[in-house]
Amino acid sequence: MAAARILVADDEREILVSCRKILERAGHNVTTAADGVEALELLKASRYDLFIVDLKMPGRNGMEILSLARSLDAGLMIIMFTAFATLETAVEAVKRGAFDYLAKPFTADQLRVVAERALRHKQLLEENLNLREQLAAHSGFDKILGTSEAMQNLYRTLQKTMRSDADILLQGESGTGKELIARTIHAHSLRREKPFIAVDCAALPENLLESELFGHEKGAFTGADRASRGLLELAHTGTLFLDEIAELPLVLQAKLLRTHQERELRRLGGEKTIPVDIRVIAATNRDLHTEMVNKNFREDLYYRLNVINVQLPPLRERKSDIPLLANHFLLHFGHRHQRTIETLGSEVWKLFLTYNWPGNVRELQNVIQHAVLLAEADSVRVCDLPDYLQTQTQQQVSFQDVRARQAEAVEKTFLVELLKKHRGNVSEAAAEANMTRKMIYRLARKFSIDVEVFRHS
Repeated sequence: MAAARILVADDEREILVSCRKILERAGHNVTTAADGVEALELLKASRYDLFIVDLKMPGRNGMEILSLARSLDAGLMIIMFTAFATLETAVEAVKRGAFDYLAKPFTADQLRVVAERALRHKQLLEENLNLREQLAAHSGFDKILGTSEAMQNLYRTLQKTMRSDADILLQGESGTGKELIARTIHAHSLRREKPFIAVDCAALPENLLESELFGHEKGAFTGADRASRGLLELAHTGTLFLDEIAELPLVLQAKLLRTHQERELRRLGGEKTIPVDIRVIAATNRDLHTEMVNKNFREDLYYRLNVINVQLPPLRERKSDIPLLANHFLLHFGHRHQRTIETLGSEVWKLFLTYNWPGNVRELQNVIQHAVLLAEADSVRVCDLPDYLQTQTQQQVSFQDVRARQAEAVEKTFLVELLKKHRGNVSEAAAEANMTRKMIYRLARKFSIDVEVFRHS
């Protein structure tokens, strides 16, 4: 990651010195401020990528500064330091626009990790500000969101289909956006001014499917009091999208194959043939090779439709796209339901990036809509998510992890207070704690504590 401009505000000199060393070693440019007033002046005078600010400071406290900083730069990433690591302060900080919070005392690794995560998030947001325009300019697929390698491969395949009139078979798990892909292909094809007819083969009852697809003449069956054009006829000169084509009965598979090959159909109960010129885009979440082996799908129809095969990646294979998709749905449903939900909490982001999303993009979309409707603050929290995801979060946090973090926090606090008391005199500190000098220095390295700071305080 490129060097970032980071501002750290804290009234404890040793914290400022430690943060500067840790973050500069990570390759960043660091500016420090000893209080809130100085921090605000620096924010007004220059732009920063990341602002790390203490919750409790003389003059203006961290919460006040957070709100003012957001008003100066809406894209500024903010992390709160707090020695009061309660759920209430964390939620309040995130609600007011903080990306995350870090409880004191913290280790060098903890600071680096939370800073890098915030900077990566900022980079992602900036890269996606003009994503729609970029996709429209370079690929023409402006309604499909994703910048991952899997999606870039998909775009390259789709670009090759733009001027083709060949049939396409879309394969992918449920919820991966097959109909959106089909509509986008049609919108950029030579048939874009002609009809796009979508048929869900799994949704129509088998006894009605033939009539719906091929149409019928008056008197063809009981209740057919007038002639009716079928969906294939309505798609003439355009695109027919057959979703879940593996659900199509074998007898209709044969009739569809003949109609598509001969470019003509005969309505149910009719005698004359009607010309049809259609491009077929078929989709399925099944393995059609297995269906053919099991005699559930015709080989000749498979090879007729599978001129261009497009595999849609599941969401678990393109997790780098989750922030982009989640923010898009957040804005979309916020506008639809007239809710102002600005962001997702840090714990929600962690969950989203570790969860496997068996329902793919559709599941993510539904989860975001659920959260937008239930959120009580302007940031989505874990408690706003569906119950099954809340359970997932609880399972990820083990008692051992919590106990280890608490032990480290106590250990660091003890060392800092010990060094403060003896003004950095390691021999005196070691004697009081019944430890060796080597043990004191080892702990100092573990927590990235500079002993020299205490000798000059």
